[in-house]
Parts: sequence; C-alpha cells; structure tokens
Amino acid sequence: MLNIFVIEKDKLVSNINIVKKKAGNSKIYAVVKGDGYGLGLLRFAEILRDNGINAFAVTEPEEVLALRDAGFKDSEILMLRSTAIADEIETLIKNDAVLTLGSNDAAAAANGIAGKLEKKARAHIKIDTGMGRYGFNPNAAESVKSLFEYMTNIEIEGLYTHLNRAYKSRKTTIKQISTLFDVEKKLKDSGYSPGCVHFAGSSVLFKYNIDLRDAVRIGSAFVGRLAVRCKNSGLEKIGYLQSRVCEVRWLDKGQTVGYGSAYRASRPVKIAVIPLGFRHGFGVSKIRDTYRIRDGLMYVLSDIKKTILGEKIYVTINGKKARSLGHIGMLHTVADVTKIQCETGDIARFDINPLYVSESVEKTYV
Repeated sequence: MLNIFVIEKDKLVSNINIVKKKAGNSKIYAVVKGDGYGLGLLRFAEILRDNGINAFAVTEPEEVLALRDAGFKDSEILMLRSTAIADEIETLIKNDAVLTLGSNDAAAAANGIAGKLEKKARAHIKIDTGMGRYGFNPNAAESVKSLFEYMTNIEIEGLYTHLNRAYKSRKTTIKQISTLFDVEKKLKDSGYSPGCVHFAGSSVLFKYNIDLRDAVRIGSAFVGRLAVRCKNSGLEKIGYLQSRVCEVRWLDKGQTVGYGSAYRASRPVKIAVIPLGFRHGFGVSKIRDTYRIRDGLMYVLSDIKKTILGEKIYVTINGKKARSLGHIGMLHTVADVTKIQCETGDIARFDINPLYVSESVEKTYV
C-alpha cells in the first residue's frame, strides 16, 4: 500500500501502563469506540487485554459482536449508548453486554426483551448532568428507583454520568460529580445498591486530583492525545500516516499551489508532491465544541493570526520538517523541500490524531 497508518506498539503499551498506575485501584473501562479510537478495534483490544485491561466500552452493538466473535468471551463490554431499539437490545442481551439505561423507555424495552429471552439484562444507569444526550434527569429520582422496584428482569450493576466540560471547567465538573453522588445517596437511602459508580474520563484522570471512585473510562489517554494540558503526564502521541513522494519539481517565482491559489511562490521553490490528503485524514481537525462569546472571540483572533502569518502545517521527509504549501487537497499534499535532500520515492510522515484516519487506510503495528 502506498499510504499506511503506522502505530508504535511500544508507545501504546507505555501509555497503557501510565493509565493503569494513574487509575490506581479503580477499574478501567477501555473505550474502544470509533474503530478503537482509530487504532483498529480488535488489535487495540488485544493489546489492552494482553496488558491487563479486559473491560471495554463501546457505542454500537456491532462492536460487541466483533469483540465476542474475535474471542473476547470473558470480557466485560459496556454499551455506552442508551437505546430503546428492540433489535439492538436483543443483540446486547444475547451477547452478555452491559446495557446503559438512560430513560424509562430504554429500561422498559430491556426488561421486556430480557423476559422473553428468559435472561437477566445487565445494566448501568446513566444520569444526565449536562451532556444532554442520554440519561435520566437527576431530579427524577423516583424514575431511577423504579428500575430497582419494578424491572425484575434487569440486574443493575452500575451508575454513571458523562462530564461535558472536564477539559475546561473544574467548577462545572465538580458540580456534575456532586449531582451524581446525590443520586447515589438517594438510592442507598432507599435501600438500593447502585453498584459500580463512575464518572471519570481521560481529562479527569490526568487533570483532577480527586477520588476516582469505582471505575474510569479511558480512550484518548491511550493514544496520548489529551483534551487538557497536563505537564509531565508521560503519555506519548502514537500513530502517524506514512506515504511516499511521487514527484519532485521546481516552481518558478509567482507560480501558485492548490485550489484558490492559497500559496504563491515569492522565489523559486523545490516541491515534493505526496499522494495523501484530507481524504486520508491529514489536515482534518475537530469541530469546535465550545460556543460561549469569549470562546468565539478566541477563535476569531486565532483565525486572524493564521490568516496574517499563515497557518503552518508540516510533513517530515528524511527526518526534516517540510512545510506544506497551499490548501491540503483531497488526495495530495505539496511540501517545500527547497532546503531538504529529497527524491522521488522518499518516505513522508504525517503527524495525525488516529481518530481522523480514514478507515480505508491500512493500519500496521510496529
């Protein structure tokens, strides 16, 4: 293959060990959604299991099936998405997955289907403390209690929430955690045991010095790409795209590169043309996910700075950084190699978050 995604196993194992040490006595659910955070679901899960982590969290029934079919028979698999869809629930129960119950509809459906299958549905209850997607309203304590009282075909094994601003606001995060604990207390005061209580993801694990409770759910820390700044975490970024230079040529002064003529040569420039672009995941960035006025102003200022100074994105060729020129194309990148020894066929490396790598790109562990 011309273009491949290379994953350094030794760095991944190092990150796994750092996470294990940081989590202490808390159970670790390895979040392997999104094709294993871009590392490949099954290979990633195998490495996690080989290094002492055998509980996984997913978002699709197909991921449960893939893990079970690949031999993960004894692994605990938590489905993070609450669902009231009958065929999804049936698949999850038949394959001994732990359901997330985030509504009365989801609970009623799970209870009914489990009864028909003559099985107990294992489940964690989710409380919505701000994410707004799945979860019981924390003020609806009676609805949560009813799961213990009336859903006789469901075995409640856990209680959790998803923190939506852990990477940014300690105040909001602590408030959300307190809300979860309030629900836990109400359940216990009524004589019900909520089981495994968890709220912490990668940001909380590495940013906050607080009691992690019974479990943590970790995804981004394994690939070394935290959403928070954390000095001396020891985590290493893993994964890079690799391609080959397909052509080397010179541009005259005044010639342009790419759609929109975003780059115009102010001098003769030697360029390397590499057949890899945003279709493969390079130059793709996460959608901005904060929308307060001050965040918007920061984004505007950042964009103005990039426009004036020029956004600098680099490719590594023969161990040297080469700046990409113009807009990154769907299937091509052009790099300035004027001061770099570069020939057709040389290897080009692209730093990239594994989440953005196209599933069409072959993955290889080294």
